[in-house]
Amino acid sequence: MKLAIFSDIHGNLEALTAMIKYLEDAEITNYLCGGDIVGYGANPNECVDIIAALDCPVVLGNHDHAALGLTEITYFNHTARAALLWTRETLTPERKKFLTALEFTYQANNIFLVHASPRHPEQWEYILSLDSAEKNFEFFREQICFIGHSHQPFFVALREDGQVELITENPLPLKEEERYIINVGSVGQPRDGNPKSSVAILDTETQTVTLHRVSYDIKRAQQKIIDAGLPHSLAQRLENGW
Repeated sequence: MKLAIFSDIHGNLEALTAMIKYLEDAEITNYLCGGDIVGYGANPNECVDIIAALDCPVVLGNHDHAALGLTEITYFNHTARAALLWTRETLTPERKKFLTALEFTYQANNIFLVHASPRHPEQWEYILSLDSAEKNFEFFREQICFIGHSHQPFFVALREDGQVELITENPLPLKEEERYIINVGSVGQPRDGNPKSSVAILDTETQTVTLHRVSYDIKRAQQKIIDAGLPHSLAQRLENGW
């Protein structure tokens, strides 16, 4: 079986539809969504509809939570706050109902899925160092924890001898005696210098996880942001992959 894991769509309809087409062309129809369906982009309602139609496990992201008025937005930067206030006004009651029903974590088949971190699912902790990754291994028991949140894809392994290492190999070969934290990157707003959407694919036959990058119509997504009256910097960063 092949399972696609993705996160941080952020209202980018062009990126989401391109990614799903890419997966369908590869005959992958099993998905996990790591949250942040909305925020930043100009099509939050449409993105929620697509994710809902996939009927796959989805966890709640911090922008989803904030768009519902459940997270204090003062800690967001000025641009993010402006986008969140716009998203709150734009989301329909039906789409808000879908987001409200989401849980912070999901566990099944030796997989733990959370938007930010297993240690503090509701506090939106960033895992940005090997030290924070090492601490977070203590808060899940499954072999693999998939996350998003930072928009920067990576593989971190907890070796059998207790060492925690950043792995640059792609595909990542899974070893039975090891455990992993895998950041799947972002569909709608990559921040690793590569503007292409990011998605991870778990292949249970080959026991590998592969990060894939998918091109989409960035210009159209940018124009929609501008037309919606959202901060122009949100459009520019899509082109820069940051």
